[in-house]
Amino acid sequence: QRGGTYSVVPRVPGGEITPEKLIVLGEVAKKYDLYCKITGGQRIDLFGARVDQLPLIWEELIAAGFESGHAYGKALRTIKSCVGTTWCRFGVQDSVGFAVRLENRYKGIRAPHKLKSACSGCVRECAEAQSKDFGVVATEKGWNLYVCGNGGAKPQHALLLASDLSEDQVIRYLDRFLMYYIQTADRLTRTATWFNQLEGGIEKLRSIVIDDSLGICDELETQMAHLIDSYQCEWKSVVEDPEKRKMFTHFVNDDEPDETLTWTDQRGQKRPADWKEEAGTLPPQNPTLVESI
Repeated sequence: QRGGTYSVVPRVPGGEITPEKLIVLGEVAKKYDLYCKITGGQRIDLFGARVDQLPLIWEELIAAGFESGHAYGKALRTIKSCVGTTWCRFGVQDSVGFAVRLENRYKGIRAPHKLKSACSGCVRECAEAQSKDFGVVATEKGWNLYVCGNGGAKPQHALLLASDLSEDQVIRYLDRFLMYYIQTADRLTRTATWFNQLEGGIEKLRSIVIDDSLGICDELETQMAHLIDSYQCEWKSVVEDPEKRKMFTHFVNDDEPDETLTWTDQRGQKRPADWKEEAGTLPPQNPTLVESI
């Protein structure tokens, strides 16, 4: 991260977290003096960790039941959800439960680019599923599946792939869609850009994913099953391997931490100082405005 420190991003499937896990995050953040931020993806990021602290932090988090959020990889980030029928009077399906199921299925899978997703419990769309790489919106009969949406500098609305699906149907089509994208997209290509280059548009994609027009759906499902079965939490692997833990040090020939980092306080939390703050050359807080000529 900026300033030479590192972020710690545990996975919080569907944005659902127990009080016990919240307490662990707070205790770890206090112990290592980390900056805390709730993200747009409905998880809690911890910032400001030194490289030598990372195995120690993750050791405590993994012991509490957390896994890597894979924020460092081209992989699934989060599946954002509303509260659905669990709490909302407008909800027609269990969006939290389905989001947790989907996130636990596709976590850690590497793709040409990052993947974002969401699960909304009704057509009011509080989770914003139609702006994601893939998303589902609940209906009275099941789920509508949307694909190839995008935010960022060039937002793109996701397109309806199929309607009124059961959860198992959604997963079957998603397995095929995601694997087809992984196999055919260029590196660093988001699903929206990949789709825009696909001849035939959404009808072509439907014919491949739903109708199996290319005769490859069995193969795509098998490949996805292999990826799911080979999942591992990379931070758990580090914590349990003494040789890997040795890699997390500031200096090759010294175990001492890097004490040259300069910090500043911001709204009650510590963050790395900007170079101008370090040099004492910050601009005035209320500069005089000068009209341009």
